[in-house]
Amino acid sequence: MLVVFLQVWSLETLQCLQTLTEHTNDVMSLLCWEQFLLSCSLDKTIKVWLATANGNLEVIYTHNKDHGLLNLRGMLDSESKPVLLCACNDNSVRLYDLPSFSERGKLFAEHEICAIEVGPGGLFFTGDGTGFRVWKWTEPIARS
Repeated sequence: MLVVFLQVWSLETLQCLQTLTEHTNDVMSLLCWEQFLLSCSLDKTIKVWLATANGNLEVIYTHNKDHGLLNLRGMLDSESKPVLLCACNDNSVRLYDLPSFSERGKLFAEHEICAIEVGPGGLFFTGDGTGFRVWKWTEPIARS
């Protein structure tokens, strides 16, 4: 059984400071990106969290999809622009520009993609039931 809520804990006192219950199904992945926390869930949402002045986390944006979401990773493309990689339970990885969440592409696999890892030099890796694939951002094509 997975978790439908998130908890914020104090590293000093080991006490729970806040329970976040905004997701309605299992939370599958978390990603810290700059001052934000991103979470994805089988409830078909990506939530963007930000700490308020009193230190509590609040959802500042919810991105809705048609499929459950399994895994999040962030990286920079070949032009050093931030991109979110999001594995969905429809055997795809969606690529989003940040912070706009504009979809910039999809990668497909034979099975559900359960692993995404980011490597050096624009490399990233996806893994499904058939093995791993290696991807690399290409340099932008110069237009004349």
